[in-house]
Amino acid sequence: MELRESRITKRIAWIDICKALAISLVALGHMQSIYLVNETIFAFAMPAFFFLSGYTFERSANAPFLELLRKKFHSLVIPYFGFSAILFAFWFLVRRNFGLSYETHATVTDVLMQILCGTNSTFFVTPLWFLTCLFVVEILFWCLLRIRKKFLRVTIIALLFIPGLIYWTYMDMLQLPHVFWNFDQASFFLSCLAIGFVASKRNLVEKLLCSLKRNLFVVLVSVIVFALVFAVREKTTSPLLFVSMQAMMTFSSLLAFVAICKSIRERAVLNFIGQNTITILALHIMVQSILRGVLFKVFHVAPEWIETSLIVSVVLTLVTIAALVPVILLINRFTPWLAGKRLSALK
Repeated sequence: MELRESRITKRIAWIDICKALAISLVALGHMQSIYLVNETIFAFAMPAFFFLSGYTFERSANAPFLELLRKKFHSLVIPYFGFSAILFAFWFLVRRNFGLSYETHATVTDVLMQILCGTNSTFFVTPLWFLTCLFVVEILFWCLLRIRKKFLRVTIIALLFIPGLIYWTYMDMLQLPHVFWNFDQASFFLSCLAIGFVASKRNLVEKLLCSLKRNLFVVLVSVIVFALVFAVREKTTSPLLFVSMQAMMTFSSLLAFVAICKSIRERAVLNFIGQNTITILALHIMVQSILRGVLFKVFHVAPEWIETSLIVSVVLTLVTIAALVPVILLINRFTPWLAGKRLSALK
């Protein structure tokens, strides 16, 4: 199967499909709280974004450092602080008076400090941590590529992967604190980006996932592996085995996800979502909060019912993305810099 590029934007179609489905699954994960669903989604959804970033990193890898810094500041840091300002306004006017944000009694200073630190928390829930983490990972990976000895590069990534995997596995269960700009998670996601970069350099996705039959076989095997290691992880009392199974869950589900996306034909709606993931990432939780509030206040729908019904959560996720379409169009038209885009890229 050859690389398919959308006719207008010259983008690789399966990458946009991956991004579209990944961000939709992230939104679904934040809409409901079904254990098996969330364990499956978040095993691969965020690693997938780092893998895809690595897959498209070649131009950045060859850029001078200052040019890379300027580009990533424009595409990641500016959107981070821009959307953080919007989310702060929403928190200040709405969320701090309701729900968990109200219960924690967080102050304005607390939230502003969290925004500066680029992390997430229970009192100011923001998915924008991904942007600061990706910025750190890409800068770190660019620096590692300057090391001439390949063995040394691989060794450093592997050594960082181990503590990063342990932290990423236990950070929610143990409520571990986050480090400035997510350096703690960056050590794990660095490996995901590196795998994507190597896969791109060696054209592995196109070579291995080159037909529908082969893709379906890969999906089947990966799903079986995921199910087996998930069952082992749930029963083990060994921390080492638990972390090892988590790693296998992540990479087996990531492989299955890429194989599925490689098998899907290009669609305009998926291209649109895939090309606007930053806006959806930034604002979907805010829209979901509004939807939950309306359903509870107007229709007396209990939040617990939404969070435990997969069908309802899927419908509300689709409504969330649909509600963001006019917002995306407005941002792309008048403030493309907010989404890390240039005007020339939209014409």
